[in-house]
Amino acid sequence: MKKQLLSIFAIASLAMTASAQQFIPNAGFETWGQAAGEEIQPTGWVSYNVFTAPLMDPLNTNSASVTQAGTPNNFQGTYSAKITTIDLVTNPASANLPNRGGFLMAGSVAINAPYIFAGYQFSSRPTAFTYAAKYAPSGIDTAYCLVQLTHWNSILHHRDTVAVGFDYLPLAVSNYQVRNMSIIYNTLFSAVFPDTATIFFSASSNITPQAGSALYVDALGFSGYDGISDNSLNNGVDVYPNPSSTITNFDVVSDNAFEVVVYDMTGREVNRLRINNKNAKLNSYTMAKGVYTYSIITKENEVLTRGKFAVAQ
Repeated sequence: MKKQLLSIFAIASLAMTASAQQFIPNAGFETWGQAAGEEIQPTGWVSYNVFTAPLMDPLNTNSASVTQAGTPNNFQGTYSAKITTIDLVTNPASANLPNRGGFLMAGSVAINAPYIFAGYQFSSRPTAFTYAAKYAPSGIDTAYCLVQLTHWNSILHHRDTVAVGFDYLPLAVSNYQVRNMSIIYNTLFSAVFPDTATIFFSASSNITPQAGSALYVDALGFSGYDGISDNSLNNGVDVYPNPSSTITNFDVVSDNAFEVVVYDMTGREVNRLRINNKNAKLNSYTMAKGVYTYSIITKENEVLTRGKFAVAQ
């Protein structure tokens, strides 16, 4: 399982093609489908189910590792996701993924190697991640949830880990618990917004995974906002009038400024404006009264400057 985890996050750096979003895709696991003829899995998520596709498993030797959990095993809505640790009989990616595993991860699949692509584009700084879970281990086993927020470093050509969150389930949990985990930020990247989120659930430990362990998850959510110091990155832009009830102007200095990204005070993206001739105009009259934050970013999603502004009524 350790090899599985390392391989998955290595793959993540290759697959950041989704459009930017601040939500969690299919956070309630209500929508299910197929990408390559495999057993159905939650839309926007990937699992060992990809290895049930006919092109990868022509003899139909592999069983599904993620299934719909309906009544009485759902938490809310029609379905939760049930993740079961299985043994793959046919594994076309055995050099990267172990034969035994049971995971569910936000991402996408393909019919060619490396088959599994991790993560989706995400540019907020939440302080917590919540989810509902119950757990039925097989023997002695441990389930866990891992959240990783990263940003592509265009100078060093690798992904910087901006923040992580981790939660263990070391014992059986017979009834759903709503679990809350803190997102811990690396102080080296206190002025950096992530561009990608990876959310990973495993029904088994990295050390001694047990076939048959089952983890049920539902109702995922980010909350809170980890602000950037008002003393950092606060130059190079003129915001006026501030506050405004009509139009808010953003005049920038940098030739590399590409977009203005606007967030409410929970860290949710509420607007995104293209910068033309070093200016962007925000229709403040369409927004609720209050204080907002903004980031000026490059085409590569690097943050050039950030700050706050107010909308008046």
